[in-house]
Amino acid sequence: MGCLSRKRSKSNKKTTTPEAASLSQQQNPSGPRNIKQEVLLQIPACTVHLMEAGEALELAKGDFSIVRIHEDNISLANVVKIGDDLQWPLTKDEPVVKLDALDYLFSLPMKDGDSLSYGVAFLEEYGSSLGLLDSFLCELSCFSGAEASSARDTRNVDWKEFAPNVDYYNNFLSKAIAGGTGQVVKGIFKCSNAYTNKVHKGGEMILSRAAEEKNGGMETVISSSNKRTGSTKKSKVNKSLKRVRKLSRMTEKLSKTMLSGEVLLASLDAVNKIIDAAEVAERQALSATSKATSSMISNR
Repeated sequence: MGCLSRKRSKSNKKTTTPEAASLSQQQNPSGPRNIKQEVLLQIPACTVHLMEAGEALELAKGDFSIVRIHEDNISLANVVKIGDDLQWPLTKDEPVVKLDALDYLFSLPMKDGDSLSYGVAFLEEYGSSLGLLDSFLCELSCFSGAEASSARDTRNVDWKEFAPNVDYYNNFLSKAIAGGTGQVVKGIFKCSNAYTNKVHKGGEMILSRAAEEKNGGMETVISSSNKRTGSTKKSKVNKSLKRVRKLSRMTEKLSKTMLSGEVLLASLDAVNKIIDAAEVAERQALSATSKATSSMISNR
């Protein structure tokens, strides 16, 4: 069953604004950090699929948790964890749609136009915990579909049949995010009304497609998605799987350290910066290896 667990800080320090905390960290980069993880919610036995190139690939099974990373009384990030195998940041501008009583779609649009799309399915026996999940998602993400989903049946979405619809949804989200998602106001990131309205409109669109899929009306969409060549699909899938692993590793690293100078996980822009940094580091490592190999060969 889902459980709400909030930890009290043992510190007696007075409340500090995020700006003041950031300045203090820059002035004392080697000072001790009091980073803590607080489990806000945990629901057993969910399944997560990655939606990419019209296909659905099972990524992980395990307990679904929302974890808050904080230093004293300053929230640094919120993270979704699936057991020990998968995690990603949960940001205020991250689109999340409740497709029906048990199924959710989490989307992380990337700067290059691609998105990481996670389909999360819960078991009916834990459905009573999902109202609390909806409350947290309303607070911590750009959430839609909760009211409409209550009128739908509890039959789980067939992610393999539903996956082609996500391409259309991601194209919509790319246009929405291109106009900006929000801004930091007094140290807190807030979504703009325009962005929120666009995401909610996209949520209504994907909900309509989910209903059509359940009614067997998705044949034309599926056939259109299948026009991609096998090599193109494989390339896109492999690229997304690599990003999933990189983002999961980086999220775990930041959750444990949150070193001074690292961007806080408050928005999709911050997530993109994390992935960019990981991919740049990978390219640099490959380049260094290539140069070292070439040097060794030339010196023979």
